[in-house]
Amino acid sequence: MTAHETADLLTIEFPELSADLHAPQNTNSVYRQLDCFAAFTRRAASEGRLEVLRHCFAVADSLLRRADHYLSAAIENVYLHCLHLDGSTYGNQLARQLMPVSLYQAYTRPHGNMLP
Repeated sequence: MTAHETADLLTIEFPELSADLHAPQNTNSVYRQLDCFAAFTRRAASEGRLEVLRHCFAVADSLLRRADHYLSAAIENVYLHCLHLDGSTYGNQLARQLMPVSLYQAYTRPHGNMLP
């Protein structure tokens, strides 16, 4: 799945992300697009919009299941890492209760340092 396909899929699911995902600095970068998607997901969590949060997780899970190695790594290293839900009991409960199983497994999998 290319960066354009990822942006288009996320825009279909979340039209309010269209401007961010298709901004010139983000158009060709799956990593930047997933960072925008993670910020949107964090806002849904902090605002208590649980149905939106559940939908975000479902879309992320769908992307992860259909992903090639590059997109899979981007989801695990950018989207899941940037959620910042794992610092609190509430965040852990949201992840455990609302994430599909395969996404939650990726979320809880230990990740090495992303720096070289």
